[in-house]
Amino acid sequence: MAEPRAAVEVLEVPLNRSEAAFPALALAFTGAMLALGYFHYNYSWTSLAFPLAAGLVVCLLCLFEIAAILRRRGATAPRAADTTPLSLAALAWLFALAPFLYAFGFVFGAALYLLVCLRGSGFSWRLSLGTAAASLLVSWGLFVSILGVQLPIRPLWM
Repeated sequence: MAEPRAAVEVLEVPLNRSEAAFPALALAFTGAMLALGYFHYNYSWTSLAFPLAAGLVVCLLCLFEIAAILRRRGATAPRAADTTPLSLAALAWLFALAPFLYAFGFVFGAALYLLVCLRGSGFSWRLSLGTAAASLLVSWGLFVSILGVQLPIRPLWM
């Protein structure tokens, strides 16, 4: 009686799953920080509720990403030589956030930065304005109004 043969595609799957390293590290770090806050520092549920909810969402997303990477058959991650190099313009946009935050404050500066950056990258007015408005609503509505975080609303030079 002949032994069953494994499918050829299963044998040809590369065992290099290094793209799962970052989600695995993020999962381990987030889990360790949540455990440290609960077991070592004995944070109350009042102060641990939001970090616990956000941390569990991050952990679930990392687990889904790791499972998707491990289930992928025969797919390889793009090599560093295949990706586009970082341009000077992209680096300038990255460092342009600091002057926006300094000149207009954290809440309005981040929203204005998103508007200018997205329009400068060629996105539509609707997407740019919508993203800037969403940033403003989240920064002001969630963090300042609901959570009471003391963000620098006024420009830092004032």
